[in-house]
Amino acid sequence: MAIHKPEVDQSKSFSGMRVLIAVAVGCAMAASVAFFLKVLIDNSPAEIDVRRLRLFYLMVITSGGISGLAIETMRQLQEQATDPRYRATNPYRGRLRR
Repeated sequence: MAIHKPEVDQSKSFSGMRVLIAVAVGCAMAASVAFFLKVLIDNSPAEIDVRRLRLFYLMVITSGGISGLAIETMRQLQEQATDPRYRATNPYRGRLRR
């Protein structure tokens, strides 16, 4: 029984620039959410310390950047995977279910 080891496609190398762009997009989206939360908190009667609010906004923006990093990194790694379990075809992928 011969074991088939597929070769890694060298034309699809890991792109760090794509990951950095995904981090920037994630941070930008999280910054818009943080701005929405800032407006919401500013117009509420609650009195919260400014330092705690800044740390909260920083946490929201950082989590957006980390999620962009994780999503793009995993997408690229899965695209380059040679294991057939990552290549399972899903007949419903990309179709609307009715």
